[in-house]
Amino acid sequence: MMTASRTRTIALLFVLCSIRALHAQDGKMLNVRDATVEWEYLDLIARGSNIPTTVQSLSFKEAAFYGLNVSTGSIAASDARIRGIFSVQPFILGWKGLDMTDRMTNTSILTRLRLDDPILALGVSFENGGFFGTTQLDFSTDSRPKYVGPEGTSTFLQPMEYLSYWTFPEEAYLSWSTDHLTVVAGRFPTGIGLGKTNIFLNGEPRWYDQVQFSWWSDRFRFFSFWGTSSSHLSEEEYAIQNYFSVVSGKTKLGWDTLNNHDASTQSLVPFKMFTYHRLEFKPAQKLGIGISEMQLIGGKIPDLTNIMPTLIWHNTYTAGVSNVMILADVWSVPVKGLLLYGEFLMDDSKAPSEKGAAKPNCWAWELGTEWVLPVESRDWHFSARGEYSHADKWTYNRWQPYLTLYQRQLITGGHTGFDIPLGHPEGGDVDQGSLTLTALSREGKRLELGYTYIDKGPVYLGMISNVKYPMPDSNGGLTPIYLPVYYDYDDLTGIPGSLEAILGTVRKYSHVINLKTVWPLGRGWEANGEIDFRIILNAGHVAGVTATETVYKTGFKWTYGD
Repeated sequence: MMTASRTRTIALLFVLCSIRALHAQDGKMLNVRDATVEWEYLDLIARGSNIPTTVQSLSFKEAAFYGLNVSTGSIAASDARIRGIFSVQPFILGWKGLDMTDRMTNTSILTRLRLDDPILALGVSFENGGFFGTTQLDFSTDSRPKYVGPEGTSTFLQPMEYLSYWTFPEEAYLSWSTDHLTVVAGRFPTGIGLGKTNIFLNGEPRWYDQVQFSWWSDRFRFFSFWGTSSSHLSEEEYAIQNYFSVVSGKTKLGWDTLNNHDASTQSLVPFKMFTYHRLEFKPAQKLGIGISEMQLIGGKIPDLTNIMPTLIWHNTYTAGVSNVMILADVWSVPVKGLLLYGEFLMDDSKAPSEKGAAKPNCWAWELGTEWVLPVESRDWHFSARGEYSHADKWTYNRWQPYLTLYQRQLITGGHTGFDIPLGHPEGGDVDQGSLTLTALSREGKRLELGYTYIDKGPVYLGMISNVKYPMPDSNGGLTPIYLPVYYDYDDLTGIPGSLEAILGTVRKYSHVINLKTVWPLGRGWEANGEIDFRIILNAGHVAGVTATETVYKTGFKWTYGD
């Protein structure tokens, strides 16, 4: 007869053998803004270890390589599994005093009027070893900014309001991950940078439509990214993107006729794509260095030179249909509990030989630190983060809508979409500083209090003059046309001071206080809430005008199968 002790021993050996035969969902993608990854990163900083990468998306397999304890489930290596996903979130969303003038290009309004998770989501996922796939249908509040006024409320008990504006899917991708590489294609969030604000690839958007390739080792990491934007243009944007000018009797496409010298690009193709490639190097345990380049392609179908992952770029390769910039960054944990990071981005730079040129420098930079407080606790981390970012007046901007640095996300109906900056969330012409205090538990409980100061100038991405000017046409006559607002706008109109007349000189100053809480309750339940309060000086870039804006939201979410 088998004794109880022998039974327990056999059972223990069985469990240990089973664990060796199990492995995590290797291909599933994580994001550093997930509570599980954020906890692990804070844990690394507290122990004096450096952050493994500044790319914000990584697979379970890569997370395991870095020793991050983020696995939420495992299956036998030889098995496949299909799982259903379902979540529902009763909610209350209210807002007061919002300036809805530029609602489709003001991404802070979109960010504030959306919930962190869909109201209702139905999906399915498949996993087998290193392969993972998922897709879903969801209902969200993402379309609210287009349809609502400066004040209002929306709740789960008003289904006809948001069922009319459903968008889907928020997440849908296929991925494959091995010991040192991941390939993934689909829709999911990503970004580059350790800050709350990212100046190179904005981590705030809910998703990018993309293809990613990542390779990693102890000291190196290579990241290549191909993303796409909707090619939708308004009538005004189409008129600018497809503008033909007459120079010395010759008809040329575009506004930058000096540099758009490639006759093969004298046409308009409804296409907008952006590529990033990045090399990270960790020469020491506590130091990381990154070099990145991005290329925006618009108005042409890309050829191989546009999409090769390791090609160093300059827009003269396809003049007039590409926009290029580079980033250098560094991050370090010099002592236990302290993370330091800095970034410098160059869009355009004015060379000494260009003293007579109108082109200004177009740079951006960011400095930040996060301090994990030395509080003894197995289940909580407490941190303080401070950062400051700057983007020059014309950084990220171009004449052509297809080369302006934003991703357009179409909403229901396809008539219009939101312009999500690829760089700094506020676009260019901005200085921004923030201080954030966070308490985060191992289970994902979160309390966060933040203050942000935003000094925003009057230049925004993709501005178009609503005043038509007579310009020479291909027949030698004068035709009234829209003009894109850019640094040498005066030269085009022939009217000194016309740029200042449109933009003005008044800067807008915002003081933002944000309080957020997330509280898992077990068995798939989670409560959450957020209040965003803003005092805005020189509101609307009008001197002496003060405004207050308030957004509050709370939800009670139940999830099954994720």
